[in-house]
Amino acid sequence: MNKAIIPIMARLQALQTASQIGLGGARTVAQVSDRQPLAALLREVNETVLGRTLAFTSGAGPQLTLEVAGRRVLRLVAAEGVANAEACLNAHVLEDANKDDLIQILQAATPRGFDLRVISQPIGRDGDEVSVGLPVALLADLLLIDLDTLPGTDEPAEEEPSAPVEAEVAVSGAALQRFALQIGPSLMAWLIVGGEDDGTFAGPEEMVSHLGGFLDTEGEGLSGQLDRVSSTPGGTVSLVLGASLQDGHSTLCARHAGGLLLGLLEGDTARLLPRAWALALAKG
Repeated sequence: MNKAIIPIMARLQALQTASQIGLGGARTVAQVSDRQPLAALLREVNETVLGRTLAFTSGAGPQLTLEVAGRRVLRLVAAEGVANAEACLNAHVLEDANKDDLIQILQAATPRGFDLRVISQPIGRDGDEVSVGLPVALLADLLLIDLDTLPGTDEPAEEEPSAPVEAEVAVSGAALQRFALQIGPSLMAWLIVGGEDDGTFAGPEEMVSHLGGFLDTEGEGLSGQLDRVSSTPGGTVSLVLGASLQDGHSTLCARHAGGLLLGLLEGDTARLLPRAWALALAKG
C-alpha cells in the first residue's frame, strides 16, 4: 500500500467501524486484546475538531476527562485513580510545560489488558480556544505512537516482511543498538551508555562527543525525566525531547535493560520511530 494513503485509510476505517455502545452511552475505543489502548485514546482526540469533553474510562478503573478541540488537548478536567495529576488539573490551559506530566497521566490511565471506553459531549465553547492546548500530534511523537497506523496494527505482526538490509540489522547488537540501526541515517549521531551495548556509537565525532558530554553532566536528570513517563522506575521507555512539528532536529532518548541511548534525529522524522522501536524490542 502507498504510504501516502495510509492516513486516509485509517480515517475511513474508523468511520466504517461499528461503534460498541455500553451502559450510559459509553463507546468502546480499545478492546482488552488491543496492545496500545493509549494509541486509541490519542486517535480519538485526533479525530476531534469541534470542542468536546471526552470522558475516558479504563476497565482497570482509572478515569480521565479531557476538554479537546482542533486535535489539541485543552484541559484535564478530572482524573480518578491516577496519581500526581494535580499540576495538570490546576492548569487553566495545558501548555508545553505540562506535556510530561500529561503523558505520565495518560499512560497510567490506559494500562494494557483492559478495555477503554469514552463518552463524548459538547463543551459549549467556540473555536477561539483551538489555538491553545497541546497538539495531539506532539504527544504522539513523544510517545512514539503513529496516529496514522490502522487501528489494531500498532505493533508488528509475528512475520514482518523486510528488506535484506533490515534482516541483517535485526541480528546486530542488543535492543538499543538495533533500535538505532533500524532508524537508519535519519539518526545522525547516537551513543549508548550502560547495558549490553555500552560504548556503542555512530555518527560524526563532534556530535558523538557532544552527546557524551551531555550524558556526563545531565545523565542523572535525564534518567529522572524518563522515570516520569515510564511505568516503573528504571523501566523500558523511549521518547523524543524537544520534538518539533517544523523542520528542526530533535533529541531521541531510549532506555532498556540498563542501557541509555541518546541520539540526534534529523528534521521531522519521528514518524519512523514507532516501527523501529517495536522491531528492536520484538527481537528480545
